[in-house]
Amino acid sequence: MAAITNRAILAKRGDGGELELELTSKPVPDPSPGRVIVRILLRPINPTDLISIRTGRFGHPVSTPGSEGYGIVHAVGDGVTKVKVGQRVVPFMWEGLKQTGDGSWQDYVSVREEMLSLVPDSIPDEVAAQFVINPWTAIGMLRDLATPPGEYILQTAAGSVLGRQIIQLAKHLGIKTINVVRREEQKEELRQLGADEVICSTTEDVVARVKEITDKKLVHGALDCVGGELTKSVAASVRRGGTVFVYGVLSSMEASIRIHDLLRQVHVTGWILVNHWEIEQERNAFISEAWKLLESKVIQPFSGKRFPLSEFKAAMEASETMARGGKVFLES
Repeated sequence: MAAITNRAILAKRGDGGELELELTSKPVPDPSPGRVIVRILLRPINPTDLISIRTGRFGHPVSTPGSEGYGIVHAVGDGVTKVKVGQRVVPFMWEGLKQTGDGSWQDYVSVREEMLSLVPDSIPDEVAAQFVINPWTAIGMLRDLATPPGEYILQTAAGSVLGRQIIQLAKHLGIKTINVVRREEQKEELRQLGADEVICSTTEDVVARVKEITDKKLVHGALDCVGGELTKSVAASVRRGGTVFVYGVLSSMEASIRIHDLLRQVHVTGWILVNHWEIEQERNAFISEAWKLLESKVIQPFSGKRFPLSEFKAAMEASETMARGGKVFLES
């Protein structure tokens, strides 16, 4: 019998500080007590993966990226009762990334039994692979924004995979959305998805359009994953005492805001899933709600092209291409 190989993408810094990425082999993890070995079959390339690679967010000199993925149980350690070999699962990669720098961009991962979820039979592989980062973020941000039904929220980068899920979930909750995009051709597509209003930031004045749409009442709250100067327009579009969650850095690692909007008590703060996943009760609530919304097709992830794991560099490039047509995957 041929030996099992655990191919893995390694990220490290060279002697001159330059980023180095390579496909190599690592030992297949042993199934120690209480742990589950998962063979990863499919993993999406998320913006958070690219940020982690480029910034060394988790602080490990050598690491394997990958914030989520889907696979099959390969082996279980003593004491494991929740899953069996051969079952479809989603492993949660946070502990591995934080503790040892081990993410999903490899063939095999080891997680505690508590850090995975069985995949319902009705869920396709591509949906299972996207179970965590985007659905949980959409659920969490809309929950914490606490927008009453019938009120408007504003979101940037609305054409992204996550932006589309926010449109879908907000529609389900009775929340109206004003969606900011960069390309005119995205407008009709998002309206078909359920967007109430769409603004093209390259051809329209965002704040003026929000005032027009809301009859100068402005929006209840906002979600911004762009940053930079656009955050200034986002904050100016929120009514007195409202909240802006900044959750991404598509434009800049900095965000601008007018002092006038601070004096209006517009609260601009960050929202990131890592602040919520270690609380077991909250994690279990995300798991339950996300599977329910995915099974009922309230949230429908936007899937795109698949690349072999060995073609990770081409996949990374494709994942940052405008109008790429859905989430890019690495496949084993």
